[in-house]
Amino acid sequence: MAAISIVDAWQRNDARIAADAIDLWKRLDALPANLDPAVRAKELCAAAYLGRELIGVSTMVLETLPQLRCRLGFFRCLVAPEHRQQGLARKLGIHSRALLAQWSEDNPREKVLGMATIVESPALDAFSKIPIWPVAPGLNGLALVGYTSAGRQIRVWWFEHARLD
Repeated sequence: MAAISIVDAWQRNDARIAADAIDLWKRLDALPANLDPAVRAKELCAAAYLGRELIGVSTMVLETLPQLRCRLGFFRCLVAPEHRQQGLARKLGIHSRALLAQWSEDNPREKVLGMATIVESPALDAFSKIPIWPVAPGLNGLALVGYTSAGRQIRVWWFEHARLD
């Protein structure tokens, strides 16, 4: 069996990864009806392949979180159902965070201080009572910083170089 590889996609505009991601999103009916998949493809951060088959992707959008008064990369992740429960979403998250953290250091004028996510997966309900989720040895964890108007948790994974104004 082929090994899973995670490849960088952040700001690379890779046509192959974009086409593969659009195919995956369409197959899984994973995008809102009014969203052009090509627009989401411009947000690609990392892609997980099993051989030549795309089995998972992450996307990142840079936005300001008003209650924290700072810019963050908002992370989304999708793993094909047949490849879930293998820790792939976690691996995509760690990889995406590393890409964004390096980009943030290389682009200090952008003032991106961490990676945020809005928790949507019911599979993570068991962790909802833990204020800071441990992620990997040597890395700080995903800290609960608030809730959306729909009651979903907002969690932030701060970069080590982050400094608040």
